[in-house]
Amino acid sequence: MASCNTPDQMHSLVPFEHMPDTADCWLYAAHRELSSEEVSFLNDLFKAFEKDWSSHGRPVSGSCSIVGNRVVVVAAHVDSGDISGCGIDKSLHLLHEAGASRGFEWSSALNIVYEDADGSLHVTSRQAFKKLAGQGLVTPETRVIDLSIRSLGDLRNPGLLRPVRSSWHARLLPSVLTPAT
Repeated sequence: MASCNTPDQMHSLVPFEHMPDTADCWLYAAHRELSSEEVSFLNDLFKAFEKDWSSHGRPVSGSCSIVGNRVVVVAAHVDSGDISGCGIDKSLHLLHEAGASRGFEWSSALNIVYEDADGSLHVTSRQAFKKLAGQGLVTPETRVIDLSIRSLGDLRNPGLLRPVRSSWHARLLPSVLTPAT
């Protein structure tokens, strides 16, 4: 599987480059790798959903990408203000229903998504991530996806996959692996 560091390696419905940096952004990690059929299903489902997506009667411009057959990135922008909680919930319900209908779940946002040496994405608990670091399987150079990203600008810069050393994930590494600041 190819690494998924750049937006052109994402499978987008609406190009993210047409959305402003201020667009809201949410990342959801599947508890397992999704099949190509499940990826197609999610893309088709979101494409139909996005046509009628609204937030308190205001149209929402949205985009969805599935990265590494594991992580769904949803971006949304409302021209006349912020997207409401109800608008956010609509997309979240869509994803949860899609998972339930296809037999997969969305991982907790407290989990860690990291890329292994082969470029595959994995989802693990923070405790298991610390254990992998202790075993030398996760290093400061291991790339992670920060599921707490909330704006498209934050996703774009410095990119979706970031080295552990450049993210909050570095706090989970043993102190011998991280330089003193």
